[in-house]
Amino acid sequence: MRIGIDFGTTRTVVAGIDEGNYPVCSLEDDDQLRDHIPTLVAVRRGALLYGWEAARAGLSGEAALFRGLKRLTATRPPDSLVSLGDGVELPLIEVLTGFLSHVRKMLVFKGNLPVSSNIEAMIATPANANSNQRFVTLDAFRRAGFEVLEVLNEPSVAALEHVGRFIRTVSQRSKKEYVVIYDLGGGTFDTAVVRFADRSFEVLSHEGISRLGGEDFDAILLDQALAAAGVDEASLPANVKARLLEECRERKEGLTPNTRRVAVDLALPSGEKTVILDVRAFYEACEPLLEPSVAAVSRILDELVRPEDPAEDTRRLASVYLVGGSAMFPPVARRLREAFGRKVRHAPNAFAATAIGLAIAADPNADVRIRESVSRYFGVWREAAKGRDKRFDVLLPKDTILRAGKSSSVVRCYRSVHNIGHFRFMECGSLDGAGHPSGDMHPWPEILFPYDPELLGSEDLSEIGVERRPDLEHQEILESYRYDSNGFLTVTIENLTAGYSRTYSLGQQDGAIERVASSSLIAAT
Repeated sequence: MRIGIDFGTTRTVVAGIDEGNYPVCSLEDDDQLRDHIPTLVAVRRGALLYGWEAARAGLSGEAALFRGLKRLTATRPPDSLVSLGDGVELPLIEVLTGFLSHVRKMLVFKGNLPVSSNIEAMIATPANANSNQRFVTLDAFRRAGFEVLEVLNEPSVAALEHVGRFIRTVSQRSKKEYVVIYDLGGGTFDTAVVRFADRSFEVLSHEGISRLGGEDFDAILLDQALAAAGVDEASLPANVKARLLEECRERKEGLTPNTRRVAVDLALPSGEKTVILDVRAFYEACEPLLEPSVAAVSRILDELVRPEDPAEDTRRLASVYLVGGSAMFPPVARRLREAFGRKVRHAPNAFAATAIGLAIAADPNADVRIRESVSRYFGVWREAAKGRDKRFDVLLPKDTILRAGKSSSVVRCYRSVHNIGHFRFMECGSLDGAGHPSGDMHPWPEILFPYDPELLGSEDLSEIGVERRPDLEHQEILESYRYDSNGFLTVTIENLTAGYSRTYSLGQQDGAIERVASSSLIAAT
């Protein structure tokens, strides 16, 4: 059985395949049918609970509730310990695997899709995700027993869902060929321009903010509620704050454009309090958070417009399509319509759009073809002329088009001028005027490679130190970078003259870089 799974910050949603239809999976829980699984973990008397059971136990105060699991994948290596409450600490990869194993059990035993133990899943990560986030997500799905078909970018698959609906209503003569996805979830924001023709989709450009989503609006609502109740947030235990944030999320998701006041029930250690808040003040506090997302959409729209005929380019845009649970938050649509007018369109099921798009991508009979593009710059800091300054060498430019199932490769070849190669890699969302990393940056742990063959057996090159060595200038060095369609990087550094190499995989164990191969048997050239 093939399915699409949207592992979200707040909700995890699954969609199946049924003869050209892509139903959202219903799951039986406590005599109710649910259309999602809350992405929650709780600890009760040392035992871990997940999903709806975690939500019930956490909100009732019976267990310590943990939120924001997906957000951790953007900043933590797989082996980092996560404090779940009640003194329980586990490696991030174990917590993720435990939650996704629960999802798999729910699908097999409680879901309405005809799944068996062998589940093939199409999954996605935020377009702005770094290599570590992609690896941790993929590894956790595999450990949980899923056979992962591919890892796509969330805005790309949301475009599949949109065009799958939209294309039926468009005449063959239509000029529409682009859609801009505005994907605002519980923890991240992504936007992308996707060009479509027949059943082919090509991602042209991305923008993203790694920490912007519904959880930030929940925190603002909680701040206002606590201020109204005269409660100092710093005095609250972590598990109480997590429970109150869930209360605020539920109240926020119940807001409509006509809502004027919102009641928040505060279950505090000192007792129950209910506060009534004016939603206008809440919306005003949230609006500054939305401006960077509006600016990001404006930037990628500007890239579509040709100076010689801007009106023609406007007609080519199908819509600015709003997906993700937080896209339903009333200030979002209002602000976007102020900026982009009638082009703004809500997904009919914003919470499930990504899962449905993943199911379409997983369906072999859908005959869709996606060409992704690199969503972040990847490069390395190098010594400039005469060793006085540093320059950033972009190895993989942002928005480089990738072919499905194919890899993109880059090489650098040069003569060594040092005894040791000191590699400082960086992923970033943008470059400044000087070509240096800016915006959302993710540095990787450093790699030290022995240019000097006599250092090949040294266990710790950091104790030796880097120095200029004119006598080593005859050593020819080759760097090879392979970026696969799932967003994973492999680096091979070779001393071609002496005949040895080391291969590293970025986004793997102990921090982000793991040496996965080493050879001293390469024929000298």
